[in-house]
Amino acid sequence: MGLFWAVFFLALTHLSVASSPDCQDLVKPFMPENPKMVFGKWVYVMGAGEPKPYHKALESLKSSWVELSPTSDSQIVTLRWGDNCFNRCNLGEVNATVSGLATTFRKNLSDHKGHILQTCSDCLLWTDTFRNMDVTGRYMLQFTRTGKINPKDTEIFSKQLQCLNFPENYHSYDGKTELCPDDMESTN
Repeated sequence: MGLFWAVFFLALTHLSVASSPDCQDLVKPFMPENPKMVFGKWVYVMGAGEPKPYHKALESLKSSWVELSPTSDSQIVTLRWGDNCFNRCNLGEVNATVSGLATTFRKNLSDHKGHILQTCSDCLLWTDTFRNMDVTGRYMLQFTRTGKINPKDTEIFSKQLQCLNFPENYHSYDGKTELCPDDMESTN
């Protein structure tokens, strides 16, 4: 499946908006003050896709992790992933270019462009738009360090989905399905 590796630059800060934030505040792209806070391993907790076939494709995702690592070039980030979907593990790696608030990369025939959105602390929230020849789609994916999320933070995620006109019936990780093994961990 490999679409969930796109989730590499997601936020680690509290929402800095009023108690009843409007859409402009909820979906404003940003970069954490310390970009290094996004590095490390993240576990998928919930997401939505659009149009409908991409949203439906999330149902095949049983678990997922991503790991973000710096490179010697401050504008390049390495993204590794492990997606448990279609009853097998799909592992991969790609380099992404960070320019201002946008991150871009190419995977197979798809060009991706995405942004970090403000979200709960210790969370990573990513919106991704991709094009594969004449086909376009988009995802909004939320990760945490633990694979668990506070119900209050789920409500905020739902509001963000609405603001960006994603389907409201988001997909979520069951918290039980084992994550794909990380080959890099076994060699360290």
